[in-house]
Amino acid sequence: MATVSSEFQALGQNFQNIRKIKGHWDGGDSNPATDNFNGEKHQLLQKLGEYFGKPGTPASDVMLTMGEPDEIKPSLDELGQASLMPGPLVGGGGGVNAAGAHGYAPLATGAGLGDFATTMMPSQEPTQVMYFIYKWRGNHDYLWFKVDALKEEVIQSSWYHAYE
Repeated sequence: MATVSSEFQALGQNFQNIRKIKGHWDGGDSNPATDNFNGEKHQLLQKLGEYFGKPGTPASDVMLTMGEPDEIKPSLDELGQASLMPGPLVGGGGGVNAAGAHGYAPLATGAGLGDFATTMMPSQEPTQVMYFIYKWRGNHDYLWFKVDALKEEVIQSSWYHAYE
């Protein structure tokens, strides 16, 4: 993670800490730090999204700094229809884990995301793109990173807002 500045490593750690706090959208009590527009969680996601959302950013930098995505999906169209998928096992070794015994295979192989053996999709056609989803307020508002699964790099990033 030498390519990530110490400032953004610290922001990533702050994000990982605050995402553990259950706010209104996570089934807990309302919490301005996690639930409010421009609250701490929202501001952290905005800064991290701007920093890591640049094309060519290594996807491993995103995961190592921000932690496992809340969801990894092959498209944004199915949000709310698919179950929460297992995220990367940061620091894990390569190869297929117990999920592999159920017909799943790694999205990528090699030195990057392929080392994160729990990032699995059903075995079929190779997935070219995957979306890392980091939730601010559940499925109502979240930051997404579109990642090239073969190059293991960010293609683009943006926000989804339900505007409810």
